[in-house]
Formats: sequence, C-alpha cells, structure tokens
Amino acid sequence: MKYIAAVLLALFALAAAEEYKLRNQDDLLKARKECVEAKKVPVDHIEKYKKFEFPDDEVTRCYIECIFNKFQLFSPTEGFKTHNLIAQLGQSKENKDAVKADIEKCADKNEQKSDSCTWAYRGFKCFISKNLPLVQESLKKN
Repeated sequence: MKYIAAVLLALFALAAAEEYKLRNQDDLLKARKECVEAKKVPVDHIEKYKKFEFPDDEVTRCYIECIFNKFQLFSPTEGFKTHNLIAQLGQSKENKDAVKADIEKCADKNEQKSDSCTWAYRGFKCFISKNLPLVQESLKKN
C-alpha cells in the first residue's frame, strides 16, 4: 500500500511539474532583461526587438533562444515544446487547431543540424512571419 501511495505521489508531482504556466508582458520584460545581460545585446538591437524587428545575426539568434528557454518553449537539445507553444499562443483562441497547425509547420526537428540558437530563431521567424499579431496578443498584460 505504501508503495502504491509513493508511486501515485511521484506521478502527481511529475504531472504538476510539467504543467505549463502562461507568460504575460511582465514575464517578457523580466526575460528580456535577463537575456540582454546574458547575451550582451547592444542597445541598438534592444530598440529593434521592442519593435519586433529581429535581424539575422548571432546575437539576435541567441537572444531568441534565451527568451524561448526562459518561457519553456524550446530546449537546446529537444527543440520546440509544441504543447507549451500552443498553450501560450493559442490562449485567446477557442479553436486552437489553426495555431497548432502553424506551430507544427515552423517547429522543425532541426534536420539541418543547426546550432540551437539558429534552430530557435528559424522557428520563431517562420511563425511570426504569419502570426505576429497572435504573438503580440499572447504577451499582453493580464
């Protein structure tokens, strides 16, 4: 009986640990600050990012990966966490099927064998090319 209770508690703890927490604008501001410091992002880049302009350079690619990591949307070894992306970006949609389809088109398995920064950036650019308003909406202050 004790064994069954221990197993159930372990499974419950695992399920609770994997539950995704939706992020908001405050979370983005915190992650931006941490990633700007960690990746030593120049001021001119920061101003572009605030306007959702993301040049294809190493600093930007690694900044995007950092944000995705902090939001639990990407893992450098496993790739995109599509379930979390759907939850985050589809939160204002009753029917998440279109969001899911777009995410699945962009969340590749890194067949190119790119570094993790390039991989995260590629998926991000693909998705925002068609869904920038959805990304912006998902980060509004609650």
